[in-house]
Formats: sequence, C-alpha cells, structure tokens
Amino acid sequence: MEKRLKEALKLRFMYYNIYENKEDKWHEKYKGHDLYSVVVKSLEYDFKEIALMMPKLLEQHEKNL
Repeated sequence: MEKRLKEALKLRFMYYNIYENKEDKWHEKYKGHDLYSVVVKSLEYDFKEIALMMPKLLEQHEKNL
C-alpha cells in the first residue's frame, strides 16, 4: 500500500507542478494508469487534506477491484 500511495501522490504532484496549464496532456498520458481514477478523485481535495484522503481513496479503490 505504501508504494501505491507514493505513486499516487507523485502523479498528483506532477499534475499540479509539472503539467500546470497542460492538464489535458497529463490526462492523455496517464489515463491508462491503474491509479488514474484515484488521482483524479483526489483533485477534489485541497492539498491540506490530501495526506488524510489519499490513503482512504486508495483503500476504496482496492476494495472496488
């Protein structure tokens, strides 16, 4: 779970920092990634909340698999 959490946080970081103003390119590049839906859902939360919410989102995602 820890490895997947780090990967999800990395993708979210890239969305906001590396692909700023190029969000469509991020979606195109990562839409096939297994954590894509988790990261997209996490975008609904403020960066202050993400440390608490990302593990919950990952857990919910893994239950739905």
